[in-house]
Amino acid sequence: MGQSVIRALRPTDVAAYVAFCRRLDEFVKLDTDGYQRGWRAVPEVAGFIERSLPLASRRESWIRIEKGEIFGLVAARRRVGADVWDVDQLDVLPTADADRTVAELLDNLLGAAVHEGIHKVFLRLPEDDPALDWVRRVGFFPYCREELFYRGEVPALAHPPTIPGLRSRRPADHQPLFQLYSAAVPFRVRQAEAMTLHEWRWLDGWFPRGVGIGFILGPARQDYVLSGETRPRAWLQVNRRERRLALLTEPDSACDPSDLLRIGMVQLAGGKPAWCAVRDYQVGQATALQELGFLSAGRFVLFARALAVRVPEMKLVPIRAS
Repeated sequence: MGQSVIRALRPTDVAAYVAFCRRLDEFVKLDTDGYQRGWRAVPEVAGFIERSLPLASRRESWIRIEKGEIFGLVAARRRVGADVWDVDQLDVLPTADADRTVAELLDNLLGAAVHEGIHKVFLRLPEDDPALDWVRRVGFFPYCREELFYRGEVPALAHPPTIPGLRSRRPADHQPLFQLYSAAVPFRVRQAEAMTLHEWRWLDGWFPRGVGIGFILGPARQDYVLSGETRPRAWLQVNRRERRLALLTEPDSACDPSDLLRIGMVQLAGGKPAWCAVRDYQVGQATALQELGFLSAGRFVLFARALAVRVPEMKLVPIRAS
């Protein structure tokens, strides 16, 4: 590739960015199985302003560029209130040294994350992505697999199911929901994402506001809890803005995921698409979604990377008597 540099994406890179997207699009079009897979999903040109102005979006973006031509891009977004970055974009052209491009982009990202005091970085890749091996070279480890399901149009249900014990989430539910999370999620996943109540709060959307710690769902998200004898039996999340459902049920629970998912579909309202990700330990949900008309849109591997955060050096300073 010759002499190249890795630096932050700038607003002046718009022409190079458009050309980069078009080159990626050429490789994606080679895949004709009905899904946009190829080498990478093509980034949206309309999102260039957001990617190049990180102060406005809490996003950091870097490119590998040579003679005005972009060969790779990585972007990460910081979670609200948490010392965590999510890599939400990793795109490289399929050149002979694409593996080196990925490694150098991620090395640069990890260095910046340490400088910013970030504790963990998460990454999600398609299970057939060649970068699955490359990201391991910079310390990312796989901890979970998931399948993404999609339905093009959610039907309006005339008679939604009634589930005894299902209610809206309350502020005091955080401790019982953490108990459900600890029982339903395998150790390997909790070790990567959240082992303690404090870590789980950041995962769930808790963050400091004013005095103390608060939990903000916002108008776009509605949570439902299915009560049990000692802890909740199920936890349903409905995100209207992203048109996404998420369901966590107690292990070996007798509750039917189909009825809970139907409730979620009612809350999303009909006429628009819906998405739902199912992890490898969520037994029965994939079958329930297929019965509800959802189709598989791809399988993914989730990676995590823990970082050694810089700690200020402690020094003893003599106190002079006044």
